[in-house]
Amino acid sequence: MEFLMIFSFHYFIMGSLVLLISGAISFLFTRIHFTFIVLLSMLAGLIYSFIIEVRDFAIFSVIFNGALSLLGIGLVKAGLYAKQKAEDTDKMNPY
Repeated sequence: MEFLMIFSFHYFIMGSLVLLISGAISFLFTRIHFTFIVLLSMLAGLIYSFIIEVRDFAIFSVIFNGALSLLGIGLVKAGLYAKQKAEDTDKMNPY
């Protein structure tokens, strides 16, 4: 039971950091392709699972980090797209 609680806490923190860092990288460095960011976050999940000595969940860590990284990048790209469309619409408005 204690292992499950510690395990879930580790993955909750790791997921939050991956979501935050991948979103920040895609916002600040728009020229970096998203697959590079996702692959780096997947590698970080693999390394982290070896650090906390939970090798059985390495594949879960990789998939979990990849999915959260894609979610963070998607949210940032959607926000940037909405900002661009709002500015384009504002330029077309004659008033």
